[in-house]
Amino acid sequence: MNKQNTVEYIKSFPDKSLHSSIIDNHNSIETWFRRQWIKYPPPFYSSIDIRNSGFKIAPVDTNLFPAGFNNLNKDFEFLYISAIQHALERISEKISKILIIPENHTRNKFYLKSLNTLVELIKKSGYEVCVGRIGDKESFIQDEKKFIRKNDYLIFGNYNPDIIILNNDLSDGVPTILNSIKQPILPDKNMGWSNRSKTIHFDYYSDIVNSFSRILDIDAWLLEPQFRNCGEIDFQTKQGEDCLLYNANKLFNLIQKKYDEYSINEKPYIMIKADSGTYGIGIMRIDNIESLKNLNRKQRIKMSKTKGGNKLDRVILQEGIYSYEQLKPSDHVAEPVIYSFGSNLVGGFYRLHNMKDNSENLNAPGMIFHPIPFENACLSPNPDEPIYSETNKFYIYGVIARLAILAAAKEIYNLGD
Repeated sequence: MNKQNTVEYIKSFPDKSLHSSIIDNHNSIETWFRRQWIKYPPPFYSSIDIRNSGFKIAPVDTNLFPAGFNNLNKDFEFLYISAIQHALERISEKISKILIIPENHTRNKFYLKSLNTLVELIKKSGYEVCVGRIGDKESFIQDEKKFIRKNDYLIFGNYNPDIIILNNDLSDGVPTILNSIKQPILPDKNMGWSNRSKTIHFDYYSDIVNSFSRILDIDAWLLEPQFRNCGEIDFQTKQGEDCLLYNANKLFNLIQKKYDEYSINEKPYIMIKADSGTYGIGIMRIDNIESLKNLNRKQRIKMSKTKGGNKLDRVILQEGIYSYEQLKPSDHVAEPVIYSFGSNLVGGFYRLHNMKDNSENLNAPGMIFHPIPFENACLSPNPDEPIYSETNKFYIYGVIARLAILAAAKEIYNLGD
């Protein structure tokens, strides 16, 4: 990579033990993961947003209907193709015809670029692909083609797929035509945001990290964002705000206690997010209780709706994690986003924003992307290199990403409970 355009740490790290523990124990880590995937098959694909403050590295979002495939490093297409083949062969060796049901962003050129990239990758993996947009929950007509059900199989026009891949997060609910069909649907339709909760996901993640951290003999806090949830909230009417303030205060105290324990000279902050949602909508940053008590009208309106205009009535309060990485020489704040097909990591990109500081949400208008160099990244560390070398740093990111993927796998595994 051009040394004039690299992502670098911008300050020294308070604690190297976290990084060293992961690198030194990579054999035990890989054995542990292999055992986990036997019981908890990973979702078909995912993308994980990660924040790295040096003393702490943790996921802040796990997306099971990822976009942004066009932002991946094009030099490693062969890796994506191999991972897709492996993920689909694990479902069935008889798969030939695939139907992709995308989002309804018919005019969003960025999403369409991602969708086109995904389609081409699956085609190059040796499968026939058709894209069929359902529209709203009860609208099944697209152009001259129509979705129909025949003997509990979903057919699009004359196209009878072996498997259906959702690239639609189902924020508006599960279309009735998808219920009780015989073809496999990936990911499970019940993992859409109309059913899924970030709080439940991070509950699973917390349990996993508490087990995983014992392998490394480290504090689980170094790998997870602390969080709280207080049920229903209405920012317009202020219903539920007393609970919100109580939990925010508790979370600030928990974070400050950890900062004191590790001699971290930073100000704690909290991200308040829609508990079910995506696309960076319904997110607010606070660094003191008074600002939460005195939200203005604009802030309340912002926190009243999620994607598609759906009402925001539940939030997760999540520990804010600083990002101590910047793209040089521009000094844009950067955060890695790691992609996978199944349990196979395929790299990702840095999300950057020149109008945001290192504590803000970068998933906002004006963001740009920088492909991660993936020659060895995420696959294995190199103990002979410095702890913060590119190879070792991306291996660590890969470990964090797989922990988040495993949490999602457990969510899916327990859907029937």
